[in-house]
Amino acid sequence: MSENYTDKSLDFRRDFRTVEQFKQDIKFRTEKEKFLVELYKKEMALRGHKVVIENNGVDNEGELLKKSNCEADYKISIDNGEPFLVDVKNSYLDSKWTFKTHSLKQYVKSDTSILIFWATGRLDGNHINLDRSSTCYGIISPSNISKILKTYEHYKEYTFGNKMCVRIPKVDFSKWLTIHKLKES
Repeated sequence: MSENYTDKSLDFRRDFRTVEQFKQDIKFRTEKEKFLVELYKKEMALRGHKVVIENNGVDNEGELLKKSNCEADYKISIDNGEPFLVDVKNSYLDSKWTFKTHSLKQYVKSDTSILIFWATGRLDGNHINLDRSSTCYGIISPSNISKILKTYEHYKEYTFGNKMCVRIPKVDFSKWLTIHKLKES
């Protein structure tokens, strides 16, 4: 594990949430990301691909760490190919994706891709309410992340703690990745 620690303080990262709420959010998000990366592995197997997933970064257990880093959560290889770094993202909506610009810049810098799922519906703690009929997924490459940063307006998003973000409308999704629908039912 490298020493690629974020310069963002705990207070900045937790924004308007209490420390307790931030801990709960981290735990929930980590469990959701694990569920989604395993779903990706199952989906790829249904398509005839062998996927190996390794943990990467500081911690994929969902514990609050005083000092976190900006490394990708996972390292993935497909069909014994060269492993690549991936961060898992989710949008319960099908109409847009919203990303923090700071995170996108870190992905470009560290050559990390985004494995994104969208139109999932709101996932709860056990994820049984995943909307399998509408869920899509794909991988955005670091080069496309760089283009996204240059293409869309950067703005402060209240629901992301007033951090600078970009919003990508649904009509543009296919510009940045190959869209896949869930096969697993």
